[in-house]
Amino acid sequence: MDETQDTQAQALKFSITEDTRKLLASFTPAENRAPLELDALKQKIAAAGFAQLFLFEPALTQLIRQTATAAEPFSLEIGEVRNASAAAEVAADKMSAWLTVTPPCGGAAVTREQIDRALSAKGVTAGILEWALEQVLACGTADRTLIAQGREVVHGEDGRLQCLIPMVKDRHPHLDEHDIADYRDLGGIVTVHQGERLMQKHPPTPGEAGENVLGQVIPAKPGKEALFSPQLKGAKADPEDPAFLIAEISGQPVEVSHGMSVEPTITLKTVDLSTGNLDFDGTINVTGDVHAGMSIRATGDIHVGGTVEAATLEAGGDIIVKGGIIGHGEVHDHPDDKQKADIARIRCAGSCSAHFIENASIETGDSILVANLVMQSELAAINQILVGKPGTGMGRIIGGLAEATLLVQAATIGSPAGVTTRVMVGTNPYLHDKLKRTTHLLETKAKEMAEVIKLLTYVRSHPERMPAGILHKAENTQMALMLDMETLQEEKEQLEHEINLAVDARVVAEKTVFGGVQIEIGGQIHHVEMQRNGGTFALGEDGIAFQ
Repeated sequence: MDETQDTQAQALKFSITEDTRKLLASFTPAENRAPLELDALKQKIAAAGFAQLFLFEPALTQLIRQTATAAEPFSLEIGEVRNASAAAEVAADKMSAWLTVTPPCGGAAVTREQIDRALSAKGVTAGILEWALEQVLACGTADRTLIAQGREVVHGEDGRLQCLIPMVKDRHPHLDEHDIADYRDLGGIVTVHQGERLMQKHPPTPGEAGENVLGQVIPAKPGKEALFSPQLKGAKADPEDPAFLIAEISGQPVEVSHGMSVEPTITLKTVDLSTGNLDFDGTINVTGDVHAGMSIRATGDIHVGGTVEAATLEAGGDIIVKGGIIGHGEVHDHPDDKQKADIARIRCAGSCSAHFIENASIETGDSILVANLVMQSELAAINQILVGKPGTGMGRIIGGLAEATLLVQAATIGSPAGVTTRVMVGTNPYLHDKLKRTTHLLETKAKEMAEVIKLLTYVRSHPERMPAGILHKAENTQMALMLDMETLQEEKEQLEHEINLAVDARVVAEKTVFGGVQIEIGGQIHHVEMQRNGGTFALGEDGIAFQ
């Protein structure tokens, strides 16, 4: 056996061609030849000192087949010397490049110049990671290794308006992580003095340009400038430093879109026959009670430190009553003049909070928050009605009607006596009407903006034909319209969001719900026949479900 192998080894020889650097197998037939197997052939190649070369697998198979039958000597190219190769690949966004290095087969290792040529062939000139390149050179191989990384563009940040007044009132509704507003503490009156700084305007940043691996610059978008609205009531830009907004009058600061307004405030001990009815463009603070038969109207907030009797209160902001709201007669569906005079009537664009409410009619543009009890009253809130602090077991709704878009919540709804108590959620025509009005106003402003842009284009093209100052006036109008449209768009999106939330409207009775309670959700009605433990009413596939 050994003799046969030696004979075959002498018959098969390997050499490198000098010109083509090919591995040549030369075979001379011998009398005693044994079948040549692939593993044995590779061992012979390695023993001859050519293990590092690249071998042609099909040629090796052919060599094995020919050695078994050849009658004459023959030669066959079965491999070659190969140097290391390098190839680069660039990402579609041109922000990354990868390198693949195939190690040598008996030839020269990869060089820095070779890698540079591969990168240059793909146009890679920037962001080359030198540390990665050194690792590839040290290893001599790479499998799609990140070799270059572009510099990301950093777009500029928009300018912003910073409020400088602590605890300032913000008229916009604040939603929690569940998209439900929580105004349990509406706070007191914050006041400022004439000339006091209200807000600071911070400029936008220009951003930082980026660069891709091809060396192409990616320009940054500068941030948008934050502007004070030119139509702020009771506030203006500081003549000495336009970056600040200052109070023109003393009063209550209210944060609004694109700035802050200042509403004048008046303070009274009580409102009764001695003061007469009040109608004030600003905020009214009553430290004591509002007596029956009186009327208060304010464009801002109304704060009452005591109790509101069978009076009428209307506010453009919030109405905060530290005591209770109590009328002298029952609320009726179609009240006559006498019945209207006997109940407390509250209307506000914001939220209303009180310790208790009895025999009252209350409508709010946001929420109604009651600390203890609601009895025989009609409440309507665009957002939610919350009676009692959650988790305390306090807070009752007895009789009357409580209507909100998103949520009505109390510890107890109804009474053991079975007093008819109606609770409605999930439908609010006010939201749809307001959305329709807002959309129409937005379209109107857009048409006005188009006309102003036409005017500006003409004025800038023919300045000699226009009166002095018309350009400045048109630019101010354009800015005012732009801010109005931005505010209306935000309001429209908020309304659409709240309408969508109404699908998940619910009624929560944390502790008990009594018989005689009628629950209406999205137009479907459920009558509670007997007392039940606390739970949640929500709209399910088969109607109103309780769990």
